[in-house]
Order: sequence, then structure tokens, then C-alpha cells
Amino acid sequence: MRYQETGELHLDFHGTAATAIDYVVKHFGQDALNRLMRKMARQVYRSIYEKLQAGDTGELLEHWRYFFEREKGDFELTRQENGKIILEVRECPAVRHLKKLGMKVNPEFCLQTKMINDAWSEGTPFVITTEKTGECSCRQTITPRSL
Repeated sequence: MRYQETGELHLDFHGTAATAIDYVVKHFGQDALNRLMRKMARQVYRSIYEKLQAGDTGELLEHWRYFFEREKGDFELTRQENGKIILEVRECPAVRHLKKLGMKVNPEFCLQTKMINDAWSEGTPFVITTEKTGECSCRQTITPRSL
């Protein structure tokens, strides 16, 4: 997998991302944040998007599993018989880390996940939905468009 950072820098990235998201929304608006996240999904995480376009969820699932395990997130990743894949995040390690740093967690911080998932699913055989289920939890579901 292409996206496997090591070392301790990654957790601190969450604080930087939260600050950047706040700045972009305040100075340029929500639409600018959406364009930024869409571009990131398509260009920074290009190989994940290309695999999804080809009907392959493997790299995205590996990406999710790698970072949630690495950051000791409380999560469960399951496949259903009908082809749906559900990532149930009971405690998001990014939100947990922001709280540990004493930072305010803006709603736009979690919205980045939805924006990236929406961009990843465009033009693919999948719909990726993101449902915030609590302050530090969410459910992300990959559904084949054929269902």
C-alpha cells in the first residue's frame, strides 16, 4: 500500500489539519474546503480513487485498517453478503488526539471524511456514505451501486 507513514508525526498531523480546515472555512468558505478535499481525494490519494473506479475496494480498506490500527482506534470493518462494507468507528483516533491536545473539534473537521468519501465514490461503481453517530464516532458504508 502506498499510504503507510511511520513514526509519530501522523498524530500531530490531525492538529494541523484541524487548524487548516478552520482557516479555509473562515477565510474562503465551505465550498473552498469541499474543492480542496475533492482535489486531495483525487490527486493525493490517486491510487485509492483509481482502484475504486476499477471496482476494487481493496486499497481503501487496507488504508482504513492500517491507520485505525496504527492509531489504536476503536473500529470494526465488516463485509456483508450483499456486497456492502461497513467501517464502524466507535472512537476516532483523530478526534481523540485533538481533544488530548485541548483543541476544539469543529464539525467541519469530521466533514472532511464525508467530502473525501463523496469524491472517492464519484465515477465509481460504489456509493460511500458517511454518517456521524456521535462526537467521536461514525459509520462509513461502501455500497455497490447495483444494490
